[in-house]
Amino acid sequence: MKIERATLDDQIEILALEQTIFNDMDLDVYDVLSQGDVQKAWQKAVAQSAKSRYHYSRALVAKDDNSQIMGVAFGYPDNEELDLDNAIQAVLADEYSYHRWLFEDSEVFDNEWYLDSIVVSENARGKGIGKQLLLASEKRALNENKKTIGLNVDDHNPKAKKLYELMGYQAVGRIQIGKHNYTHMQKSI
Repeated sequence: MKIERATLDDQIEILALEQTIFNDMDLDVYDVLSQGDVQKAWQKAVAQSAKSRYHYSRALVAKDDNSQIMGVAFGYPDNEELDLDNAIQAVLADEYSYHRWLFEDSEVFDNEWYLDSIVVSENARGKGIGKQLLLASEKRALNENKKTIGLNVDDHNPKAKKLYELMGYQAVGRIQIGKHNYTHMQKSI
């Protein structure tokens, strides 16, 4: 297995993998639009703007020896969050007449590099890929001059919280994203 920065060729596959998290989040958009429509909107948004939340330039991927993607982690510095959803919101409004924000609540804390999401494909779980993506994300945060990395873990995902605690993350706050409650965790790096 190798961890590397995602490329344009990875974009569609990593958006599809990210769908696992979107499904778990119970986003309101799925009450109105199909999963396929939202995936098309994300694809168009990332094609239009590198400042999109799930643009490949914000991703690290775990690939097996055959270069198949087994996992992805997206992240960015805290001060970039405000601009990250403009492209997707414009596509949703212009092409689907959907005018609500996908992510209404801020997810980041000040002065951190934020690990927006991390997901491992179902057939690759339990092989340490999540841990390797976490370690690579910490290195990326340091390379981007951040000394703190933060993330949110859904209260309904105690297995992930346990991994983060074992990796040195500590709870520093609570937030709500959509309909779910999350613990915000940070680690000094």
